[in-house]
Amino acid sequence: MKLFVGIDVSSEKLDTCYLTDEMVVLLNHTYGNDTQGAWELKEQILSFHETYSFDQIVIGMESTSMYSYHPAVNFHQDEQLQAIHAITTIENPHRIKQYMKMFDADKTDPIDAFMIADYLRIQRYTNSPIKGENIWPFND
Repeated sequence: MKLFVGIDVSSEKLDTCYLTDEMVVLLNHTYGNDTQGAWELKEQILSFHETYSFDQIVIGMESTSMYSYHPAVNFHQDEQLQAIHAITTIENPHRIKQYMKMFDADKTDPIDAFMIADYLRIQRYTNSPIKGENIWPFND
């Protein structure tokens, strides 16, 4: 079984949906977009993994400039998440928006988090949260 963690990022909060590959929502929850919120989110992922022993865990969010950068790097570099081979990705907001257009759903933060998780579930995500050419102007 796989777990897809969709995160709708804003300046103050991380609206999160934990979705399995069987389309079961394990939890919808809102965390602060700060160190404590990221820690709580990570602990929930680890708790679910302990319960379900997922084959794969993908954590994804839309690129929202500085608001998504810190959580993504935090999850990507976390030793406990690395130990369970969790993948962290930042996705192009345009791709998520195009995906969401296929469904007739209201636009709320919890629904956005679900749609991001569902987008990850169909395996269209990238494999890196940071694209070096976007953060460093010199390519050697």
